[in-house]
Amino acid sequence: MIAKRIFSTIALTSLFTVLLHASEPTLIGRRGCGFAVENSAEAYREGARRGYEMMEAHVRLTADSVFVTSHDGKTDRLGGKLKVANSTLADLRSEVYTQQRDSATYTGSTICTVSEFLDICKENGVAPLLHLKTLSKDTKDCGFLTPLAELVKSKGLAGKCVILTSEPDYIDYLMTKHPDMQLQFQADAKWQERFDWSCAKKLDVQIRADLVDADCIRRYHDAGVKVNVWTVNTTDDFKRLKDMGVDYIVTDYLKP
Repeated sequence: MIAKRIFSTIALTSLFTVLLHASEPTLIGRRGCGFAVENSAEAYREGARRGYEMMEAHVRLTADSVFVTSHDGKTDRLGGKLKVANSTLADLRSEVYTQQRDSATYTGSTICTVSEFLDICKENGVAPLLHLKTLSKDTKDCGFLTPLAELVKSKGLAGKCVILTSEPDYIDYLMTKHPDMQLQFQADAKWQERFDWSCAKKLDVQIRADLVDADCIRRYHDAGVKVNVWTVNTTDDFKRLKDMGVDYIVTDYLKP
């Protein structure tokens, strides 16, 4: 009888795990969305209008210590000519960005601050995903993370905002100094190498979509860890990954 009860408990637990991860994955608007200049206020407003529950912003720091949203360290890919870390916010605001995405050309955008991004998210009920770029060659120099965490808290978004980074030093610092912040580790090709480390910390992970399979997802879920995949822009890939049970999907175009 005891053995049957134990078996029933295990079976119910397994069923609960399957049901828990059978729901629709959260769609994250990549760099806001694919319908404006990336990481711009226009992209974030359009992503919110299209109904994304979460939006991604890449974070960099200007010469005058303002957090801005930019994937690259330089602005040349978007028609600028400045290096973000060597420029003030005023310098960067003088540039107007243009980007061709698929068959459309978007123009007229200027650099967006993280503060403005967080305001747009809060106004529209969207959860922010702050994707930290490596901001220093010395990754143990993590003092800049406290002002970023305090900015998130000042907006009342500590419970909704997720900070994503590929730097273990940033993760350790934030877990120690700001344990109330939600974190994700960008594992990608290092996911197996860092599997035990991330699971021991109950740290959700992000992995490139072509690097995951059903066994990878199962292993993380068995450890109580959620999985975020990027970048997924076709319905076939969405269905395949949804059926695997991924928790988050980063996309440019898929409809929420």
